[in-house]
Amino acid sequence: MLLRKNLKNLTLNIPNLLSISRLFLVFPLILFLEINRPFYVFILIIIGGLTDYFDGLIARKFNLKTRLGAILDPLSDKIFYLIPLTFLCKNNLIPFWSLSLILFREIIISSLRNSTKDGLPASMLGKFKTFFFFISVISFFTPLKISLLNNLALIFYWLGFILTFVTLLVYLRIKKNMI
Repeated sequence: MLLRKNLKNLTLNIPNLLSISRLFLVFPLILFLEINRPFYVFILIIIGGLTDYFDGLIARKFNLKTRLGAILDPLSDKIFYLIPLTFLCKNNLIPFWSLSLILFREIIISSLRNSTKDGLPASMLGKFKTFFFFISVISFFTPLKISLLNNLALIFYWLGFILTFVTLLVYLRIKKNMI
């Protein structure tokens, strides 16, 4: 019990360290995207997804939720899927206008999170949005070159895109009720 209480008081607890590690994975991710090594991009995305899963699992199981974690985890998620989406946009696999709208939404949500005491934790729909983008990016960068996977990647991308704006409306409604 004492150990759990001491862990909870630490700002840099295990879930937060996992979120930070995801941020550090961004640098090799960018490098491998730039030098066209899709297999390594695929592996890094899998590792990023696992760190996201485990940071949430550990935070819930041991009640290690912090304001830093409520900001850091979604920020790490956004950076981790937006960089490959930017690469896909650069290579004309997804349209620029859609990525621009996603970025616009993320800036709004990030500013809302920074203005809220608890960091405005992610909603279940927000988690689905992130999951759809994650599956989309994995499908685009899978080493298996099957056209069905590209179609699946686009379907998940557009599902994530739709949820991007559904969740924006939900967060705006929450914020309005907090004022």
